[in-house]
Amino acid sequence: MRFVTARRYGPLTLSLIVGASLALSACSGGKDEPAPVAADKVYPVTIAQVQPASTSALITAAGTVRYRYETPLGFTTAGKIASIRFQEGDRVMPGALIAALDATQVGANLESARAEQQRAQAELGRFQQLFEKGWVTRAQLERAEATARAATAQVSTAGFASGTSQILAPSGGIILARSAEPGQVVAAGTQIVVLGETSGGMVLRAPMIDSDIARLSPGMPVLVRLSAVPGGEIEGVISEIDARANPSSGAFEVTVALPANPALRSGQIGTAEFRVAAAPDASGLAVPASAVFNVRADEGFVYLLDPKTSRVRARAVQIGRIDDKELIVTGGLRPGDRIVTSGLVLLTDGAKVKPLASRQPSRTTAAAAPAADAAR
Repeated sequence: MRFVTARRYGPLTLSLIVGASLALSACSGGKDEPAPVAADKVYPVTIAQVQPASTSALITAAGTVRYRYETPLGFTTAGKIASIRFQEGDRVMPGALIAALDATQVGANLESARAEQQRAQAELGRFQQLFEKGWVTRAQLERAEATARAATAQVSTAGFASGTSQILAPSGGIILARSAEPGQVVAAGTQIVVLGETSGGMVLRAPMIDSDIARLSPGMPVLVRLSAVPGGEIEGVISEIDARANPSSGAFEVTVALPANPALRSGQIGTAEFRVAAAPDASGLAVPASAVFNVRADEGFVYLLDPKTSRVRARAVQIGRIDDKELIVTGGLRPGDRIVTSGLVLLTDGAKVKPLASRQPSRTTAAAAPAADAAR
């Protein structure tokens, strides 16, 4: 007959076993009851209502900043340049003398024309007296009259040349270019300087294709990005659209009027952004990018709110495209659905939430702690 020998336990081990047994006995009270369930934790979140996507096209074009009026100035008569008083970049006042021709030859021509006029007038007087006495024919008198008229016209021409031997500023502005030097002999109409007239303001001129300008119209606002101005951007307005394309490039030039800004300079390169409104996109719904998580390829998830239970459920959605700060969802949601846009990190499927006012996102953090304490 075999006997089972009792196992020996040390004093410490025995004390632990007895203590654990007593503790379990006290907790159960001798009854087999389940432990109480902890109350649901409420998470403060921001909610947005899903709406049909209203798309807008963004048209961009590179352009160059110019003065609205950049006027080439030159002499209307040929001659030798005596002086040019301004350099590139100099500011001029209206009526200022910019350049002048050597007046020696011009003055000599005027004096010669005046002398010829006096001689022709004197000869005409003699022919009139002789005609009255019958000593010359009417044909001879008419030739003398024609000679006198020609001499008078020559004086006018020489006087005009004398008056146009100077270049005066038609308005205030800045000398943008200077293409001649004193002592140089120039033909009539040769460009001497280019004046940027400040009275017309500054513009951005951008060449664009015909399909883009068909969606634009004068008066439309334009965002112009320029690294030279503070903030890197400036608001403008379309002032002109060319009626015909450039024969060589086929592009139409769009002129954007710019507000006065001391940082603007002729020749700066900028980018014009034209926001063109389009019809609502019936095939998609606009969803804030912050509302979508676990994005893979063209799929993702959102938390959909059940207003009756104040609980959220993860909902799979199909993503069509990205537009600015929104995602265009093409499946998984319906217009009017309410989704969580902030506070997603702590949420799980079935979590209970407390919607916060979406107009005051800055209060979300401050309200999170009191809401959680109240839920406890």
